Amino acid sequence: MSTHRDINDVLPGELLCEIFKLSLDPQHFKRDRCTLSLVCRFWHQVVENSALLWTNIAVPDGLSCLRKSFKNSKEAPLELTYSRVATSEPLSMERFLQEASPHVARWRSLSIRTSVSPPSWEEPLGSLITQSSPKLEALIISARAAYGWNRGRIFITLGDGMFPKLKDLFLASVPASVCTTNYTALRSCVLEDIPHISLQDIVNILRNSPRLEKLGLMECRELKVTAEVWSVESIKLERLVDIELRDLDASVINAILSIIRAPNCGMLTIRCAMLDPPSPSVLFNSSIGHLLQPFRQNGLERPLLDVVVDYDLDEESLFVDIGYIAIYLRVDPNGVAHLHSLLRWIEAYSDPKDSYPVDLSFYDDYPDIGYMEAFGPPYDVKRLKIFEDTSPVLEHLSRPGLQGSSNWPCPRLEELEYTVFHEELRQHVPLLDMLRARYGGKAVENGAGKAMPIPLKSVILNAKSRPNELVRCIMEILGDVEIEWDSRW
Repeated sequence: MSTHRDINDVLPGELLCEIFKLSLDPQHFKRDRCTLSLVCRFWHQVVENSALLWTNIAVPDGLSCLRKSFKNSKEAPLELTYSRVATSEPLSMERFLQEASPHVARWRSLSIRTSVSPPSWEEPLGSLITQSSPKLEALIISARAAYGWNRGRIFITLGDGMFPKLKDLFLASVPASVCTTNYTALRSCVLEDIPHISLQDIVNILRNSPRLEKLGLMECRELKVTAEVWSVESIKLERLVDIELRDLDASVINAILSIIRAPNCGMLTIRCAMLDPPSPSVLFNSSIGHLLQPFRQNGLERPLLDVVVDYDLDEESLFVDIGYIAIYLRVDPNGVAHLHSLLRWIEAYSDPKDSYPVDLSFYDDYPDIGYMEAFGPPYDVKRLKIFEDTSPVLEHLSRPGLQGSSNWPCPRLEELEYTVFHEELRQHVPLLDMLRARYGGKAVENGAGKAMPIPLKSVILNAKSRPNELVRCIMEILGDVEIEWDSRW
């Protein structure tokens, strides 16, 4: 019969150690090591003597286990994790880093996530600031929701001197200054709510990080555009595929995007509040027209333009997705003007030979009809999503307009998605009247003999239960149009 001794005779200790390491749960290293140690004396010896099984060090393990891990890990690179969400945590961040600082040369990753800010960040992170960490590859420090986190100041210098191998940097709500003196190995750089960083610091990071794949700048409200930044030449980053610029000043976003050239970017997220009154030169202008270069290629279909108008908590928002670009704008109260500015920018710098298909959604009962009127050539609204209470939209769709050659709003509409809140048919009279007006006849004279809009291809009804009476009335007007019922909304 097979025994543990048989297994131990067959497998070398080094291979057994690798198997053990793969079996450890990242959330329960201490527990799993103890389990392995209790199997037999030989496994106990393997666990105690295998440095790789002691390199993942987390604060919940306690002070005695912490010290034992530093000892048993010998000279192996360390993965350090400190997570504190309450004052009842058995070990403070200051004590954790005090125990870890003598081993700073072995740090491979350091992750600190705390909701309890230290009296000053300078003391606990002194080893990180003053000593070189030649093996450090990942640095994560987050004090989100920590009261009084902006106390003290730490200076992080990237490059060959202090962190020559640092690949991933994430800082959130930390009083840090980040600068570079020479080339870095950065692969990912995410900075959130960092008060002591300048736009020139960001430019230097970009210039010295040719391997950068992800850039995230969020809620860094102290960033300001200076004359020095406007004179910066463009920086080409071939590997940069993900950019997120969120809750920054619009002029700062424009300055950053005017500098970056990322030909392989697959995701660009922009989120900010727009000025009132709108100024088209602040964000969407010629300096970032290069972002639309992928849409100029011959033979490619124009990307779908997905537009959502939302109104929540007394604030109007505009969400626009086009290709790899996702734009989220707080636009209250001049949303229509901002949409016009955005559409003019797309049209001017994408040079479309064909029209852009548009998905338009309203999550507001009484939206400004100007949003619909903004979409003339080269934009064709193909899909429209509305609620049953969106009566201004239904009234607008019910009659020919006075502008444009088509005379009808959204003349090439193919799909209508309609959310039903009430079963009573009388609640949906505006919808049925609109369908009759647009699709109930063969021609419209209106003094000029304008043709009707193209027939709808499908209608989607979002409702908890199938609205059979409404379906019947729609089919009487539209004939054999495809009608779908979706109860998952």
